[in-house]
Amino acid sequence: MIPIGKLKQNLLFNKNLGDLIEVMKMAATLQFNQFRLHQEPSENFSASLNSAYSFLPLDFATKSFFNPAENLPGLVVLVSSDGGFLGELNTLLINRLLDTRRQDDIIVALGQQGINYLKEARIGCVAFESPGDKLDTDKIGLLRDYLTERYFKHEISRVTVIYPKFINITSQQVEAENLLPLERKENVMRKGREILIEPNIKSVLKGWIKLWLDFRFYHIFWSSKLAEFAARIMHLEGSVQELTRINQHLRMEYFKYLHGLSDKSIRELSAARLVRKNN
Repeated sequence: MIPIGKLKQNLLFNKNLGDLIEVMKMAATLQFNQFRLHQEPSENFSASLNSAYSFLPLDFATKSFFNPAENLPGLVVLVSSDGGFLGELNTLLINRLLDTRRQDDIIVALGQQGINYLKEARIGCVAFESPGDKLDTDKIGLLRDYLTERYFKHEISRVTVIYPKFINITSQQVEAENLLPLERKENVMRKGREILIEPNIKSVLKGWIKLWLDFRFYHIFWSSKLAEFAARIMHLEGSVQELTRINQHLRMEYFKYLHGLSDKSIRELSAARLVRKNN
């Protein structure tokens, strides 16, 4: 049996720890609600981009955008977290990365937790700074430029992004999204006037790809941040529930000890009275 002094010490410690976790959970909930004020990526803009793409008269000059050489390495982008209390989510992301990548693939990692894991596992990666809670478009642009430069130079054959997708406050899903190569559209009958493209279709398509990647990465980082905040809230809530269960057990042991002590005192007192009476 745990000594009474140790029981009291554990109960006090757990109470203070529970108060701290509650404060952290409130802070995480506040972060989640504040982040949701960020404007959600516009689906109308995405539809307009796709519409513009459908009107581009693609030809042999743009073939490499759709059918890169198969012997080239791929590039896998890992979007992990910078903060703590996300061990399970980061583990799922790393496992998906290991399942997805091929032997000669290049890994690009964002988020200190993922970078640290890859270093510990001695898996080489190119580290990029995360856009953070403010979804810094300059940092997103640096990542986009790195990817497109290598893709346009035919140094890589594909780009895949692994990230936590926000479903709702209680559910997140690890997603592996293929960004490049582009899906080759079917030829369609175009009505109306011919479209004049300057300087050439290849340059226009490169510009479209960069703009489209800007939108996709903004959406990916927006969704992954929501998923991180939600996962942190649920992790802390789980800790609160586990601590409550432990405290219930400790209180039961504490009161059982007090009850036993009281019983012993009553028995000793009754025995003493009986001895005095007999004398």
